[in-house]
Amino acid sequence: MARPDCLEAVLFDFDGTLCDTEVHNLALIRGILHDLGAPVSEAELVALAGSDDRVVVPPLLERYGSAYTIDDYERLRDGCYRTYSEAPLALEPGARELLDGLRARGVAVALVSTTVGRCLLTALDRLRLLGCFDVIVCGDMVKNRKPAPDPYLRALELLGVDAAHALVVEDSPTGIASAHAAGCHAIGYSGCSIEQDLSSADEVIGSYVGFSL
Repeated sequence: MARPDCLEAVLFDFDGTLCDTEVHNLALIRGILHDLGAPVSEAELVALAGSDDRVVVPPLLERYGSAYTIDDYERLRDGCYRTYSEAPLALEPGARELLDGLRARGVAVALVSTTVGRCLLTALDRLRLLGCFDVIVCGDMVKNRKPAPDPYLRALELLGVDAAHALVVEDSPTGIASAHAAGCHAIGYSGCSIEQDLSSADEVIGSYVGFSL
């Protein structure tokens, strides 16, 4: 899918795309799953990044013969709130300059995340980013999360922008699938700690420093 000739909006994922939260989240999740009787492998753990827990966690619990349920897992995970409220968070190098540059040119900027609003807004407040986005779509604002197109379609609707004039920046195959399903050009970002398969992206970048759209 080619880059838009006329770019009107750029839609960013958050975890692993603008902020390296995934390494903290996965460490927390590993401990929770272990306590629930599911000592997951590294590959199984990484596969959880960017996915819908209610879809991917129950098969893991079943695979390891755990007597616990997805509700038990979600209660302990609490949206990984400790990551967003306590972990050392920093915006990826060059990201703020990219966001500011887009908005200065009149290009709309949206944040589209699977993370629930309580966690995401806490992180954005800590990072002083709440005023940097024209639209924010959190995981609890849509019925179907990524890889369904719903989160990106919702953001495009709120922006009043057609998918043909927008592109997405993502760090996971789940997010890239969501962007493509919504009809958007997808840029894979590989600059954070958790390495994921970005082969389905239309292009891949490893840094925002000196990068422009």
